[in-house]
Amino acid sequence: MNEQMIEEYIQDSLSLVDEAIDRLGSGDYSPKCVNAIFRCLHTIKGASGFVGLETMSHFVHQFEGHLKPWQEGGRGLNKDEAQCVLDGLRLTQEALVETRDTSVPESQGYIDFLDQIKSIANKFDQLTFSAMELLIKDLKEVITPAHEESYQKEILGIGSQIKHLLEDIQAEKQLYKIPVSHKQIQSVKIAENDITDLVKDQLEALEKVAIQGQNACKFIDFDQLKNGLTQIETIINKPGFLLSWDIIQDLCDMSPDVVEEAFRRFWDECIKPLSIIELKEISEEEKKADAEFIASEQKESEETKSADKKEATEEKKEEYLRIASGALQQMTDSTGDLVADRNALENLIQEMGSHVPARYRRYLQDNYSNLDKHVNALERQLNHLSNRQLNDVFRRLGPMVSSLSQTLGKKVNITISGGEIEIPRDLVRALNDPLVHIVRNSLDHGIEMPDDRVSFGKDAYGVLDIRAERNEERLSIVIRDDGKGLDPHVIREKAITKGLLKKGDTVADNEVIQLIFEAGFSTKEQVSDVSGRGVGMDVVRTAIESKSGRIHMDSEIGKGTVLEISLPLSEGYRTQDILLVKAGQQTFGVEYRCLKEILDCEKVDIHAYRQKCFFEYRNDLLPYVNLEDLFANTSSNTIKKTDLSGRIIVLEDEQQNMMACRVDQVFNKVKVVVVPFVHDFLKDNAILRGSAVLGTGEPYLILDFRDVERILSDIVLHG
Repeated sequence: MNEQMIEEYIQDSLSLVDEAIDRLGSGDYSPKCVNAIFRCLHTIKGASGFVGLETMSHFVHQFEGHLKPWQEGGRGLNKDEAQCVLDGLRLTQEALVETRDTSVPESQGYIDFLDQIKSIANKFDQLTFSAMELLIKDLKEVITPAHEESYQKEILGIGSQIKHLLEDIQAEKQLYKIPVSHKQIQSVKIAENDITDLVKDQLEALEKVAIQGQNACKFIDFDQLKNGLTQIETIINKPGFLLSWDIIQDLCDMSPDVVEEAFRRFWDECIKPLSIIELKEISEEEKKADAEFIASEQKESEETKSADKKEATEEKKEEYLRIASGALQQMTDSTGDLVADRNALENLIQEMGSHVPARYRRYLQDNYSNLDKHVNALERQLNHLSNRQLNDVFRRLGPMVSSLSQTLGKKVNITISGGEIEIPRDLVRALNDPLVHIVRNSLDHGIEMPDDRVSFGKDAYGVLDIRAERNEERLSIVIRDDGKGLDPHVIREKAITKGLLKKGDTVADNEVIQLIFEAGFSTKEQVSDVSGRGVGMDVVRTAIESKSGRIHMDSEIGKGTVLEISLPLSEGYRTQDILLVKAGQQTFGVEYRCLKEILDCEKVDIHAYRQKCFFEYRNDLLPYVNLEDLFANTSSNTIKKTDLSGRIIVLEDEQQNMMACRVDQVFNKVKVVVVPFVHDFLKDNAILRGSAVLGTGEPYLILDFRDVERILSDIVLHG
């Protein structure tokens, strides 16, 4: 089976499971949530079989089968049932992460879970129509000529079971009826406080919600009810004891038991034992009117729900089509070619503008504008199809932190933002392992034990903040903790032991900290299940750099650690504004956004020191190179040549590091599609970005000045 197809299956399935875990973990036990989990398992089961993972498919098939009674019965989960299903989803998540180990879904933990959910499902099944079908089957077996003499006794027994079963089923479907109506309340007093009106308002609202559910919330003044509830809690001296109206409002539809619990706390445990209550009788006419009102409201509610369900089904009737990643990539490449042709046409129109009659020039421009609009729309839509949200990675970090902090005996609050950002799906896959390594290291190495934190004057709960931001070109992810930080002296000693540094080397502390990314480097003295093996951060750097990204770490002892990941978002075909420059006999393209300033050579001062050249720029000295020498490998006197002719372009990278380049000529700005190099000997070059073709058919090399430090290091390394 194609490895890429299996990888996509893993990522798609993990996204489905993560979403289900998030929903169930947030306390949503509704039938809608059960249906969503059921669909999730059904999808994973089919996909597992398709990619040949039979053991995974078998496990999910059994899980799905045991969940079926809830899905068919249309009932939500209680707390214990939800916890069991949540455990099963986490096991599914674990099996997906270790997909290639086919023995995982057959291990004892998975078998125990299936036994547990089967047992719970059997108990639930006794209160559904499935149990009714079994009783009817028994009844058919009894009513035969062979049992003519004894069938009456058997029928009576089975009939009694059917009666009790029907009562249970009916009880499941009945709405809760408030035992005390607001119409019965004549007076309620606690000591000198008359709370009659407050109590009547609460009971009347509870009655409406019990009968109408969420529909009643449209006509209830919740601010008034909340104020009344606060006053009652103050009088009875039980702040926070009564069930808040926010909870009642949120849960009344998915869990009618919430109204019963609210009444029990309000009436049975507060008002009734602490108050002097006077009740009055309700007339028969009022009782009859109330019964008719309840019946009509129930009927209307059922009709509304049925209509809403039908309308939602019609509205959401949308077809989905699975497309192979290879086909999507071909579409992306074709769109890239189309964008390139569009840009070439624009450049050609600009060059030919003065030679084309005015009436034809306007016609060309109008048609080009329409083409530009449609190509841009196609490019945006295709990018949207090719992208995935960062939540596909982020949403599994929360449960991992919760589980790992319990294992380590630590207390950690994690905050995550930017999960809605969409990035190319290959970056989503590339970020998964690095972020897991970083978070595990932060919990194990960084955040202290609760007692230690308190002794240091910190909160017992550590803080782990993960924040993602993006602009048009790059994605930035910052992982910050408030732990003990990294000690550069400890890292320096380790580096000397491993031969990464020599005694007496003068290396700044912030550079020493970056040694943590070297292979096999670990400050942990003992190996644990979490870390200490010397693998992890070097894997992180390798994974990030493989996507042309950068990673940087800052740390302060006692304050914590900040780690920043920066990744380019457009490593494929992309439209860019390019400045054309000539150096020697070759014309190059320079990314326009890196351009700081263009100067004449005769107006600047160049200085040489130890075979290096520097350019005096605004009271500062910038590294200076002759662009022709970089590619021609000549040994010409750079300073002498700059005195004669040419221009100097000042360039600034994304870290605001600057350098200067001498070129012979500067031409105009053009819009092109940059095609990145795929061959190793070119794509790893520090200064070459890719290639582009103008409308006239001329090819150009595009130079990359996004990392000045790397370029200068490469120049020094290769002379």
